[in-house]
Amino acid sequence: MKSFVDFVEEYRPGFSQEIVPADRFDIAVLEKHAGPLPGIYRQFLETMGASIGDLELAEASLSIDGALGAYSLSWLSNTRYIYFAGDHGLSSRHWFLDRMSPHGADDCMVVRRVLAENNPPEASTPQYVGLEEFLYYEAFKELRLPQLPFRRKFSTPDDAAAAARYRADVVTALAEEKGFKRLPPVEHCALYERGDAALLLY
Repeated sequence: MKSFVDFVEEYRPGFSQEIVPADRFDIAVLEKHAGPLPGIYRQFLETMGASIGDLELAEASLSIDGALGAYSLSWLSNTRYIYFAGDHGLSSRHWFLDRMSPHGADDCMVVRRVLAENNPPEASTPQYVGLEEFLYYEAFKELRLPQLPFRRKFSTPDDAAAAARYRADVVTALAEEKGFKRLPPVEHCALYERGDAALLLY
C-alpha cells in the first residue's frame, strides 16, 4: 500500500500526512463479522482505513466506520461479499469485494450491489478485477485528469465492425507508439502518462 500512497503523492503532495490507519481493534471486529479479509483490503485498512483525507474516490465512503456500520445488519455477516464502501452518489449501489472471484495473490473482484437481504449474485455489477486496481484507477481519474487543459471521452461504437478497430490492444499499442508510458500495477484497465497528456482506459 506504500506504493499507492507514493503514487497519490505525485499528484497530491502531502497525502501521506492526511491519511489515518484504522484501529487494529476495529479491523478485528470487522473481520469477525465479515470473515477473513483479502490481504490488499487489510493493507488498505492498516494504512488509511480510518481516513483518506480529503481525497474522494468514486463517490464512495471508504472509512472502516461505514463498513462496521453496515455489519450491524446480521444477515450481511460472513457472506460471499465483503462490504467495503458506501455509495455517496445517487445509485444506492454500494461497493463490495467478491470472495468467489479472486484476483492476483490476495485480492478479489470489486462489484456493486444494493444493500438488501437475499440479494442474488446475479444482481451484482462487476466493476474492477480487484481493490488495488480500483484504488489506482479512481485516484488517477480524480487527481491526474483534472490537471489537463482538454479532456476527451471515447467509448466503443455500437457497430461491431467499427468496434473491432477500437480493441484495447489497438489503443494501448497506439498509446505506446505516441510516447505514453503505462503505469503499474494496473493490469486490466490501463493508466498512461506522458507529461503533457494522460490516458485512462477502462
